[in-house]
Amino acid sequence: MLQNPSQSCTLAAALTITAEEELPIARVDTLIAIAETFERLGDMKRADATVDLAKQAAEDIGISIGTEQKMVRIVGPMTGVGRTEEAVEAAHALKDRFLKADALGTIALTQARMGNMDAAQATLDMIVEPLLALRYAVRMIENLAENGVDTNAIPVGPLTERIQGIENVLLKALGETRLAVIQAKRGETEEAIKLRDQAALALETLSLNHERARIYAGLALAAHMLGDMEMYEDYANRAANLAGGVRSDYDRALAIGDAVAALSVGGHVDRAIDLASRVTDLRAQSRLIDQLSRRSSAHAAVAPLAEHILKAVADHDERFERDRARLAVAQALARVEAIQSAAQVIADIETDDDQAQAWRFWRAS
Repeated sequence: MLQNPSQSCTLAAALTITAEEELPIARVDTLIAIAETFERLGDMKRADATVDLAKQAAEDIGISIGTEQKMVRIVGPMTGVGRTEEAVEAAHALKDRFLKADALGTIALTQARMGNMDAAQATLDMIVEPLLALRYAVRMIENLAENGVDTNAIPVGPLTERIQGIENVLLKALGETRLAVIQAKRGETEEAIKLRDQAALALETLSLNHERARIYAGLALAAHMLGDMEMYEDYANRAANLAGGVRSDYDRALAIGDAVAALSVGGHVDRAIDLASRVTDLRAQSRLIDQLSRRSSAHAAVAPLAEHILKAVADHDERFERDRARLAVAQALARVEAIQSAAQVIADIETDDDQAQAWRFWRAS
Protein backbone atom coordinates (compact mmCIF):
# COMPACT_ATOMS: atom_id res chain seq x y z
CA MET A 1 0.00 0.00 0.00
CA LEU A 2 1.25 3.46 -0.83
CA GLN A 3 2.06 6.04 1.78
CA ASN A 4 0.25 9.41 1.91
CA PRO A 5 -3.15 7.99 0.89
CA SER A 6 -4.77 11.42 0.52
CA GLN A 7 -2.17 12.40 -2.07
CA SER A 8 -2.56 9.03 -3.78
CA CYS A 9 -6.32 9.50 -3.95
CA THR A 10 -5.69 12.87 -5.54
CA LEU A 11 -3.50 11.16 -8.13
CA ALA A 12 -6.33 8.76 -8.88
CA ALA A 13 -8.74 11.71 -9.14
CA ALA A 14 -6.45 13.45 -11.59
CA LEU A 15 -6.22 10.27 -13.62
CA THR A 16 -9.99 9.97 -13.59
CA ILE A 17 -10.29 13.35 -15.28
CA THR A 18 -7.93 12.29 -18.07
CA ALA A 19 -10.13 9.24 -18.73
CA GLU A 20 -12.62 11.53 -20.46
CA GLU A 21 -11.01 10.92 -23.85
CA GLU A 22 -12.79 10.70 -27.18
CA LEU A 23 -11.05 7.48 -28.27
CA PRO A 24 -11.82 4.36 -26.19
CA ILE A 25 -8.42 2.91 -27.11
CA ALA A 26 -6.81 5.85 -25.24
CA ARG A 27 -9.34 5.93 -22.39
CA VAL A 28 -8.82 2.29 -21.50
CA ASP A 29 -5.11 2.86 -20.76
CA THR A 30 -5.99 5.58 -18.27
CA LEU A 31 -8.70 3.46 -16.66
CA ILE A 32 -6.23 0.61 -16.20
CA ALA A 33 -3.85 3.07 -14.53
CA ILE A 34 -6.66 4.19 -12.21
CA ALA A 35 -7.56 0.59 -11.32
CA GLU A 36 -3.92 -0.20 -10.54
CA THR A 37 -3.64 2.95 -8.40
CA PHE A 38 -6.70 2.10 -6.34
CA GLU A 39 -5.50 -1.48 -5.92
CA ARG A 40 -2.13 -0.28 -4.61
CA LEU A 41 -4.04 1.96 -2.18
CA GLY A 42 -6.03 -1.03 -0.99
CA ASP A 43 -9.28 0.59 -2.16
CA MET A 44 -10.62 -2.60 -3.73
CA LYS A 45 -14.18 -1.31 -4.15
CA ARG A 46 -13.10 1.54 -6.42
CA ALA A 47 -10.49 -0.63 -8.12
CA ASP A 48 -13.16 -3.22 -8.89
CA ALA A 49 -15.53 -0.61 -10.33
CA THR A 50 -12.75 0.85 -12.47
CA VAL A 51 -11.88 -2.58 -13.84
CA ASP A 52 -15.47 -2.80 -15.13
CA LEU A 53 -15.13 0.62 -16.78
CA ALA A 54 -11.84 -0.40 -18.40
CA LYS A 55 -13.35 -3.63 -19.67
CA GLN A 56 -16.29 -1.74 -21.19
CA ALA A 57 -13.94 0.81 -22.78
CA ALA A 58 -11.94 -2.04 -24.31
CA GLU A 59 -15.09 -3.57 -25.76
CA ASP A 60 -16.08 -0.15 -27.15
CA ILE A 61 -12.94 -0.02 -29.30
CA GLY A 62 -14.82 -2.00 -31.93
CA ILE A 63 -11.73 -3.66 -33.38
CA SER A 64 -11.21 -7.17 -32.07
CA ILE A 65 -7.42 -7.08 -31.98
CA GLY A 66 -7.52 -3.71 -30.20
CA THR A 67 -9.92 -5.08 -27.59
CA GLU A 68 -7.80 -8.20 -27.08
CA GLN A 69 -4.60 -6.19 -26.64
CA LYS A 70 -6.23 -4.14 -23.90
CA MET A 71 -7.69 -7.21 -22.19
CA VAL A 72 -4.14 -8.53 -21.72
CA ARG A 73 -3.54 -5.57 -19.38
CA ILE A 74 -6.98 -5.54 -17.76
CA VAL A 75 -6.71 -9.10 -16.44
CA GLY A 76 -3.91 -7.96 -14.10
CA PRO A 77 -5.94 -5.54 -11.95
CA MET A 78 -8.95 -7.83 -12.42
CA THR A 79 -6.96 -10.55 -10.66
CA GLY A 80 -5.74 -8.04 -8.11
CA VAL A 81 -9.29 -7.27 -6.95
CA GLY A 82 -10.10 -10.95 -6.48
CA ARG A 83 -11.76 -11.75 -9.79
CA THR A 84 -9.22 -14.38 -10.83
CA GLU A 85 -11.69 -16.87 -12.28
CA GLU A 86 -13.17 -14.15 -14.50
CA ALA A 87 -9.68 -13.05 -15.52
CA VAL A 88 -8.69 -16.58 -16.52
CA GLU A 89 -11.92 -16.97 -18.50
CA ALA A 90 -11.23 -13.66 -20.26
CA ALA A 91 -7.71 -14.82 -21.09
CA HIS A 92 -8.90 -18.12 -22.55
CA ALA A 93 -11.50 -16.25 -24.62
CA LEU A 94 -8.79 -14.36 -26.52
CA LYS A 95 -8.42 -15.65 -30.08
CA ASP A 96 -4.80 -14.65 -30.62
CA ARG A 97 -2.73 -17.41 -29.01
CA PHE A 98 0.17 -15.11 -28.18
CA LEU A 99 -2.10 -12.55 -26.50
CA LYS A 100 -3.75 -15.40 -24.62
CA ALA A 101 -0.34 -16.48 -23.35
CA ASP A 102 0.48 -12.89 -22.35
CA ALA A 103 -2.83 -12.57 -20.50
CA LEU A 104 -2.26 -15.79 -18.55
CA GLY A 105 1.28 -14.65 -17.79
CA THR A 106 -0.05 -11.34 -16.47
CA ILE A 107 -2.49 -13.18 -14.22
CA ALA A 108 0.30 -15.45 -12.92
CA LEU A 109 2.53 -12.47 -12.13
CA THR A 110 -0.30 -10.80 -10.21
CA GLN A 111 -1.05 -13.97 -8.27
CA ALA A 112 2.63 -14.27 -7.32
CA ARG A 113 2.74 -10.62 -6.23
CA MET A 114 -0.24 -11.32 -3.97
CA GLY A 115 1.50 -14.35 -2.46
CA ASN A 116 -0.66 -16.98 -4.18
CA MET A 117 2.30 -19.01 -5.44
CA ASP A 118 0.51 -22.32 -6.00
CA ALA A 119 -2.15 -20.58 -8.08
CA ALA A 120 0.52 -18.60 -9.96
CA GLN A 121 2.38 -21.72 -10.96
CA ALA A 122 -0.86 -23.42 -11.97
CA THR A 123 -1.65 -20.46 -14.22
CA LEU A 124 1.83 -20.62 -15.76
CA ASP A 125 1.10 -24.24 -16.62
CA MET A 126 -1.91 -23.09 -18.68
CA ILE A 127 0.37 -21.25 -21.13
CA VAL A 128 0.78 -23.48 -24.18
CA GLU A 129 3.34 -21.30 -25.96
CA PRO A 130 6.56 -22.79 -24.50
CA LEU A 131 8.85 -19.79 -24.94
CA LEU A 132 6.33 -17.36 -23.47
CA ALA A 133 5.70 -19.72 -20.55
CA LEU A 134 9.42 -19.72 -19.83
CA ARG A 135 9.69 -15.95 -20.11
CA TYR A 136 6.89 -15.42 -17.61
CA ALA A 137 8.44 -17.97 -15.25
CA VAL A 138 11.68 -15.99 -15.30
CA ARG A 139 9.80 -12.70 -14.82
CA MET A 140 7.97 -14.20 -11.86
CA ILE A 141 11.25 -15.22 -10.25
CA GLU A 142 12.69 -11.77 -10.99
CA ASN A 143 9.71 -10.07 -9.33
CA LEU A 144 9.96 -12.32 -6.31
CA ALA A 145 13.70 -11.68 -6.05
CA GLU A 146 13.42 -7.91 -6.17
CA ASN A 147 10.17 -6.71 -4.74
CA GLY A 148 10.07 -7.20 -1.01
CA VAL A 149 8.36 -10.58 -0.92
CA ASP A 150 9.05 -12.73 2.14
CA THR A 151 11.71 -14.98 0.65
CA ASN A 152 10.98 -17.73 3.17
CA ALA A 153 7.51 -18.04 1.65
CA ILE A 154 8.85 -18.50 -1.89
CA PRO A 155 8.67 -22.13 -3.12
CA VAL A 156 12.28 -22.25 -4.27
CA GLY A 157 12.24 -25.97 -5.01
CA PRO A 158 9.45 -25.94 -7.63
CA LEU A 159 10.80 -22.74 -9.18
CA THR A 160 14.27 -24.27 -9.45
CA GLU A 161 12.80 -27.37 -11.09
CA ARG A 162 10.98 -25.17 -13.58
CA ILE A 163 14.20 -23.30 -14.42
CA GLN A 164 16.28 -26.45 -14.75
CA GLY A 165 13.88 -27.70 -17.40
CA ILE A 166 14.50 -24.69 -19.65
CA GLU A 167 16.43 -25.40 -22.84
CA ASN A 168 16.79 -21.74 -23.83
CA VAL A 169 20.28 -20.85 -22.57
CA LEU A 170 19.57 -17.16 -21.98
CA LEU A 171 16.30 -17.64 -20.10
CA LYS A 172 17.74 -20.45 -17.98
CA ALA A 173 20.73 -18.32 -16.97
CA LEU A 174 18.56 -15.29 -16.20
CA GLY A 175 16.35 -17.46 -14.03
CA GLU A 176 19.38 -18.83 -12.20
CA THR A 177 20.71 -15.36 -11.41
CA ARG A 178 17.33 -14.34 -9.97
CA LEU A 179 17.14 -17.54 -7.93
CA ALA A 180 20.66 -16.81 -6.69
CA VAL A 181 19.43 -13.45 -5.36
CA ILE A 182 16.52 -15.16 -3.58
CA GLN A 183 18.78 -17.79 -2.03
CA ALA A 184 21.27 -15.13 -0.91
CA LYS A 185 18.42 -13.22 0.76
CA ARG A 186 17.41 -16.43 2.54
CA GLY A 187 20.95 -16.88 3.83
CA GLU A 188 21.52 -19.92 1.62
CA THR A 189 24.93 -18.67 0.51
CA GLU A 190 26.31 -21.93 -0.90
CA GLU A 191 23.18 -22.52 -2.97
CA ALA A 192 23.27 -18.92 -4.20
CA ILE A 193 26.89 -19.23 -5.30
CA LYS A 194 26.11 -22.51 -7.05
CA LEU A 195 23.27 -20.90 -9.00
CA ARG A 196 25.40 -17.86 -9.84
CA ASP A 197 28.20 -20.06 -11.15
CA GLN A 198 25.75 -22.12 -13.21
CA ALA A 199 24.42 -18.94 -14.79
CA ALA A 200 27.94 -17.76 -15.61
CA LEU A 201 28.48 -20.88 -17.72
CA ALA A 202 26.04 -19.41 -20.24
CA LEU A 203 28.69 -16.86 -21.19
CA GLU A 204 30.64 -19.71 -22.80
CA THR A 205 27.75 -20.29 -25.19
CA LEU A 206 26.15 -16.91 -25.80
CA SER A 207 27.92 -14.57 -28.21
CA LEU A 208 25.42 -11.75 -28.88
CA ASN A 209 26.10 -8.55 -26.96
CA HIS A 210 22.54 -8.06 -25.74
CA GLU A 211 22.41 -11.58 -24.33
CA ARG A 212 25.79 -11.31 -22.61
CA ALA A 213 24.86 -7.90 -21.21
CA ARG A 214 21.75 -9.33 -19.60
CA ILE A 215 23.68 -12.25 -18.09
CA TYR A 216 26.35 -9.93 -16.68
CA ALA A 217 23.64 -7.70 -15.22
CA GLY A 218 22.00 -10.68 -13.52
CA LEU A 219 25.35 -11.86 -12.20
CA ALA A 220 25.98 -8.36 -10.85
CA LEU A 221 22.71 -8.42 -8.88
CA ALA A 222 23.59 -11.83 -7.46
CA ALA A 223 27.12 -10.70 -6.54
CA HIS A 224 25.74 -7.57 -4.85
CA MET A 225 23.33 -9.59 -2.76
CA LEU A 226 26.16 -11.97 -1.83
CA GLY A 227 28.26 -9.01 -0.72
CA ASP A 228 31.03 -9.58 -3.27
CA MET A 229 31.54 -5.96 -4.28
CA GLU A 230 34.62 -6.55 -6.43
CA MET A 231 32.76 -9.09 -8.53
CA TYR A 232 29.68 -6.84 -8.57
CA GLU A 233 31.62 -3.87 -9.95
CA ASP A 234 33.21 -6.00 -12.66
CA TYR A 235 29.93 -7.56 -13.79
CA ALA A 236 27.96 -4.30 -13.67
CA ASN A 237 30.64 -2.54 -15.72
CA ARG A 238 30.65 -5.31 -18.32
CA ALA A 239 26.85 -5.24 -18.53
CA ALA A 240 26.78 -1.48 -19.08
CA ASN A 241 29.52 -1.52 -21.70
CA LEU A 242 27.88 -4.28 -23.71
CA ALA A 243 24.33 -2.93 -23.41
CA GLY A 244 25.34 0.49 -24.70
CA GLY A 245 26.69 -1.04 -27.91
CA VAL A 246 23.65 -3.14 -28.87
CA ARG A 247 22.30 -2.04 -32.25
CA SER A 248 18.80 -3.52 -32.34
CA ASP A 249 16.32 -1.09 -30.75
CA TYR A 250 14.30 -3.88 -29.12
CA ASP A 251 17.28 -5.84 -27.80
CA ARG A 252 19.09 -2.65 -26.72
CA ALA A 253 16.14 -1.58 -24.56
CA LEU A 254 16.03 -4.98 -22.81
CA ALA A 255 19.78 -5.05 -22.23
CA ILE A 256 19.85 -1.46 -21.01
CA GLY A 257 16.95 -2.10 -18.65
CA ASP A 258 18.84 -4.94 -16.98
CA ALA A 259 22.11 -2.98 -16.92
CA VAL A 260 20.42 0.08 -15.40
CA ALA A 261 19.02 -2.09 -12.60
CA ALA A 262 22.48 -3.55 -11.99
CA LEU A 263 24.14 -0.13 -11.88
CA SER A 264 21.45 1.42 -9.69
CA VAL A 265 21.57 -1.22 -6.97
CA GLY A 266 25.21 -0.32 -6.39
CA GLY A 267 24.59 3.43 -6.35
CA HIS A 268 25.83 4.18 -9.87
CA VAL A 269 22.71 6.18 -10.69
CA ASP A 270 24.37 8.84 -12.88
CA ARG A 271 25.86 6.20 -15.14
CA ALA A 272 22.56 4.32 -15.14
CA ILE A 273 20.69 7.41 -16.37
CA ASP A 274 23.34 8.11 -19.00
CA LEU A 275 22.91 4.55 -20.25
CA ALA A 276 19.11 4.74 -20.17
CA SER A 277 19.22 7.94 -22.25
CA ARG A 278 20.49 5.87 -25.17
CA VAL A 279 16.96 4.53 -25.57
CA THR A 280 15.56 7.30 -27.77
CA ASP A 281 12.22 6.04 -29.07
CA LEU A 282 9.44 7.50 -26.91
CA ARG A 283 7.46 4.28 -26.65
CA ALA A 284 10.60 2.33 -25.80
CA GLN A 285 11.42 4.92 -23.13
CA SER A 286 7.92 4.47 -21.68
CA ARG A 287 8.36 0.69 -21.57
CA LEU A 288 11.78 1.11 -19.97
CA ILE A 289 10.62 3.33 -17.11
CA ASP A 290 7.62 1.06 -16.56
CA GLN A 291 9.91 -1.96 -16.24
CA LEU A 292 12.40 -0.19 -13.99
CA SER A 293 9.68 1.09 -11.65
CA ARG A 294 8.65 -2.54 -11.06
CA ARG A 295 12.19 -3.50 -9.96
CA SER A 296 13.29 -2.38 -6.51
CA SER A 297 16.95 -2.51 -7.58
CA ALA A 298 16.27 0.23 -10.15
CA HIS A 299 14.04 2.57 -8.12
CA ALA A 300 16.82 5.12 -7.63
CA ALA A 301 16.95 5.64 -11.39
CA VAL A 302 13.21 6.21 -11.93
CA ALA A 303 12.87 9.88 -10.93
CA PRO A 304 15.90 11.13 -12.93
CA LEU A 305 14.87 8.99 -15.90
CA ALA A 306 11.36 10.45 -15.67
CA GLU A 307 12.86 13.94 -15.93
CA HIS A 308 14.80 12.88 -19.02
CA ILE A 309 11.70 11.39 -20.70
CA LEU A 310 9.56 14.44 -19.95
CA LYS A 311 12.14 16.63 -21.69
CA ALA A 312 11.93 14.35 -24.73
CA VAL A 313 8.13 14.46 -24.62
CA ALA A 314 8.16 18.22 -25.21
CA ASP A 315 9.87 17.72 -28.58
CA HIS A 316 7.50 15.03 -29.86
CA ASP A 317 5.05 15.99 -32.63
CA GLU A 318 2.05 13.81 -31.73
CA ARG A 319 -0.07 14.74 -28.74
CA PHE A 320 -1.36 11.19 -28.28
CA GLU A 321 2.20 9.88 -27.96
CA ARG A 322 3.12 12.71 -25.60
CA ASP A 323 0.20 11.92 -23.31
CA ARG A 324 0.84 8.17 -23.49
CA ALA A 325 4.42 8.78 -22.35
CA ARG A 326 3.30 11.13 -19.57
CA LEU A 327 0.88 8.50 -18.30
CA ALA A 328 3.65 5.88 -18.24
CA VAL A 329 5.93 8.28 -16.36
CA ALA A 330 3.21 9.13 -13.84
CA GLN A 331 2.52 5.47 -13.13
CA ALA A 332 6.24 4.78 -12.71
CA LEU A 333 6.64 7.68 -10.29
CA ALA A 334 3.64 6.51 -8.27
CA ARG A 335 5.16 3.03 -7.93
CA VAL A 336 8.28 4.51 -6.33
CA GLU A 337 6.19 6.70 -3.99
CA ALA A 338 6.87 9.99 -5.82
CA ILE A 339 3.17 10.81 -5.64
CA GLN A 340 3.38 14.60 -5.90
CA SER A 341 5.59 14.38 -8.98
CA ALA A 342 3.22 11.84 -10.51
CA ALA A 343 0.22 14.11 -9.97
CA GLN A 344 2.05 17.03 -11.57
CA VAL A 345 2.76 14.92 -14.65
CA ILE A 346 -0.93 14.05 -14.88
CA ALA A 347 -1.76 17.75 -14.56
CA ASP A 348 0.35 18.35 -17.66
CA ILE A 349 -1.85 16.16 -19.86
CA GLU A 350 -2.57 18.45 -22.74
CA THR A 351 -6.28 19.11 -22.69
CA ASP A 352 -6.55 22.57 -21.18
CA ASP A 353 -9.74 21.94 -19.22
CA ASP A 354 -8.49 18.57 -17.99
CA GLN A 355 -5.15 20.07 -17.00
CA ALA A 356 -6.77 22.82 -14.95
CA GLN A 357 -9.17 20.44 -13.23
CA ALA A 358 -6.42 17.93 -12.45
CA TRP A 359 -4.27 20.64 -10.93
CA ARG A 360 -7.18 21.89 -8.81
CA PHE A 361 -7.72 18.35 -7.52
CA TRP A 362 -4.06 18.16 -6.58
CA ARG A 363 -3.91 21.55 -4.83
CA ALA A 364 -7.10 20.77 -2.95
CA SER A 365 -5.29 17.95 -1.14
